[in-house]
Amino acid sequence: MTKPPTVHDVARLSGVSTATVSRYFSGKADAIAPRTLESVKKAAETLGYTPSEIGRSLRLARSRVVVMLVPDASNHFTADVAASVETALKSSGLSMVLANAAENAEQQDRLLSDAQGLRARAIVLQGAIDTPRLRELCARQNNIIFVNRRPAEGIDAPYVGVDNFAAGVAVGKYFAERGYQNCVAIHGPKTYSGSSERLDGFIAGLGDRAPLEKVEGAYTMEAGYEHGLKLLLKHKKRLSIFCGNDMIAYGVHRAAMELGLAIPKDVILMGFDDNRLNDWLAPWLSTVTVPAFDYGPAIAKLIENALKEKTTERNIILPFKIKIRQSA
Repeated sequence: MTKPPTVHDVARLSGVSTATVSRYFSGKADAIAPRTLESVKKAAETLGYTPSEIGRSLRLARSRVVVMLVPDASNHFTADVAASVETALKSSGLSMVLANAAENAEQQDRLLSDAQGLRARAIVLQGAIDTPRLRELCARQNNIIFVNRRPAEGIDAPYVGVDNFAAGVAVGKYFAERGYQNCVAIHGPKTYSGSSERLDGFIAGLGDRAPLEKVEGAYTMEAGYEHGLKLLLKHKKRLSIFCGNDMIAYGVHRAAMELGLAIPKDVILMGFDDNRLNDWLAPWLSTVTVPAFDYGPAIAKLIENALKEKTTERNIILPFKIKIRQSA
């Protein structure tokens, strides 16, 4: 296997010192003669040489890489947020590495160590899990940003997301104002701030209409299907179901269809996120719209503030709205 070219190869071909080549690629070429600059540039192009980001990051104690950890790489809303961040970082000359923590604490901690090894400019955590390792990093570093799930109590770090409690209240009030009966919440794990805040807000918004049932599960279509099937078989009456995300709502919809139930005649259904697939595959789903593509600019701004040691804006709360279609 052919080894990649090195700075020594470029120096040899251009006839200059390795120090001159290093100055050229580190952006300190003002003192280098134009003819020498052209010689180094041509040698690098001929050899196909690019400077080592690892070496550069070791010198500067940081790299141009931002690491984003996501809880579920197959979730379309999560993917849209990641795409938004990558696009925003490009304009700042930064690159993004995406890794799937898969809602697994040990895997998250391992990926955090990898991010440290890369000298990541920032670590962006979509759906963080509270671990001693994460707390240790947050206490020592100021480049960790929490997305969608707020930092656990005792962790001081920036946050980007919507006001989940207020969104839950809005859904609860919507249900109450329309006189929906037999209200049910299929929510995510209550150990996650977003899940508990949406549920608490929903209950508050319902007022004196206490939920018929609250069901905890994963943010997946499979969980939505499983819990939806059990609920619809158990309660032989029209249910009004608030789902913790759109993926859960998809699963409930499938369960209803298999039981011969119509939406919204037999089952009222409300989702959360409004990922891009809804316009194409679920144009019937009423949901809470969260602006996935606004996350990137917000996160890029926090990273820039951290580099400039600006701490005036630590949390960025994005707007949400309820989008009414046919299901509720």
